[in-house]
Amino acid sequence: MAQKQFAFFGMGGGYFASDLYTGVSGNKVELSDSWTYGARLVYLPQRQFGVELSYARAKSDATTRDPTHPLGDASVTLDQIDLSGLFAGQRGPATGYLSLGLGTSIVSPSVPNVTTESNWRFAWNVGIGVMFKMGRSLVGRIDGRYRGVDTDHATNSYAYCDVFGYCYGYASSIYWSGEVTAGLGFRF
Repeated sequence: MAQKQFAFFGMGGGYFASDLYTGVSGNKVELSDSWTYGARLVYLPQRQFGVELSYARAKSDATTRDPTHPLGDASVTLDQIDLSGLFAGQRGPATGYLSLGLGTSIVSPSVPNVTTESNWRFAWNVGIGVMFKMGRSLVGRIDGRYRGVDTDHATNSYAYCDVFGYCYGYASSIYWSGEVTAGLGFRF
C-alpha cells in the first residue's frame, strides 16, 4: 500500500473573467482578466485519488458601456474557497489529474460612492492538471480550471422560436470564469 502524503502549494497565475449581463437591454458589466494567487493543501490517501482544500483570490476591474450607469473606478474581488477531489493517473515523475470541486466564492464589489457588500455564493469547478516531482520533497504543478458561480441574479437571457412558432426562453444566473495557475509545493 502506498504511503499517505500531504502537499502544500503556493500558486499564482491568470484569472479569465466573463461579462455579467445586468438585465438592462444590451448593457453588461465587463470584468477584466487579472492575476490570481492562493494556496492549496492536498491529501493523497491513495495512489490515484486525493482531496484538495484551496483558496484563491482575484481582483477584476469592472466597466460598463452604458453612459447612464457609469461605474467609475469599480472592481470586483473574488475570494474562492473549494474542496475538490483529484482523480489521478499512474504516479511517476509527472502525474496528470482531473479535478472536480464544490465551494464558495465571496464576491466583493467596490464602486465609488456606492455602498456595497460582500456576498457568499455557491460555486463548483472542473479542471485538469499535472504534478511533477522536482526533488525529494519539492513538487511543481500546472493547473487549469473552469468555474461556475451561482450569482442568485439573472445575468443573461436568451429566447428561441422554432419553425412551428413555439418560443422558449431561459435566464441564467451563473457566472463563468477560468484560471490557469502554476505552483510550487512541499510534500510531507
